[in-house]
Amino acid sequence: MSADKVLILNATGKVGRNVCRALVEAGFEVSGTTRSANNRLAGQGVQPVVGNYTVRADLDRAFQETGAKKVFVITDYFRAAKSNAALEFRQGQNAIDAARAAGVDHLIFMSVADAECFDKQTNHMQAKVELERYLRQSGVPCSILRPCAFFENLDDAANWNPLKKGVVKFLSVQECKYCATYDIGRAAAVQFRDRAEWLGKSLDVIGWQGDLNQVAAALSKVSGIPVKAKLAMPIFLRRLFLNDLHHMFLYYEEQKGPRGTPAAFKKVVPDALSAEDWFRFHNRYADGSPIVG
Repeated sequence: MSADKVLILNATGKVGRNVCRALVEAGFEVSGTTRSANNRLAGQGVQPVVGNYTVRADLDRAFQETGAKKVFVITDYFRAAKSNAALEFRQGQNAIDAARAAGVDHLIFMSVADAECFDKQTNHMQAKVELERYLRQSGVPCSILRPCAFFENLDDAANWNPLKKGVVKFLSVQECKYCATYDIGRAAAVQFRDRAEWLGKSLDVIGWQGDLNQVAAALSKVSGIPVKAKLAMPIFLRRLFLNDLHHMFLYYEEQKGPRGTPAAFKKVVPDALSAEDWFRFHNRYADGSPIVG
């Protein structure tokens, strides 16, 4: 039935693939957009829909092909929008407009926790704020998920931070609030199931809080080997080469944001993943070898 059909945009990305996994496990009939027919979606129990999730015509076709009346919308500032907030907004606008034309009865948009609180130099937050506003004014029945820093960034070879044995690196050693992308999917499952409860509401996705030494201790406990915590780059280089992300981390470090808490999120997803849980869940280093033997 269309009531249980969900379309995931950008289904093969860092977030999309684990949102797909969580929704399949929750019993939904899941379809996901992908730009290539050669992917692993079918092996996850997900129906691949080949197309570009940023193009309106491809989105219209995806809704028509799947008959989905629920959609999970992801926008990507750094890659798909090429670090252009105006382009990211237009891509998100296309998704919202296509959902409205398709008569979608529940759209979940993935924004960012405290997106409106970051300074103007944190460019990758700007489109999220505007898209939240556009979505609420669109008339499309919606909910919003607002995640914090992803555990997945601890193993991110594409951004020069592969997870290797004995060391864990991040752009800050100070206390941060983290979440697993899998828990974004589990929260989406709750919102889709309890539609009447969640329409018009937002939820901060925050599974765990700790500093990088605590992250290293968690990996050491899971792997059974000593682990060092290190900055992925010195702070002056972070400021020089990653000014956008630098200002995001200043909000984390100096203002102790986001405002949400793991305790609040666990009222919705009681077994949200901690750092230890995530390393067991992820269970691989960048070279493919297992964390847990």
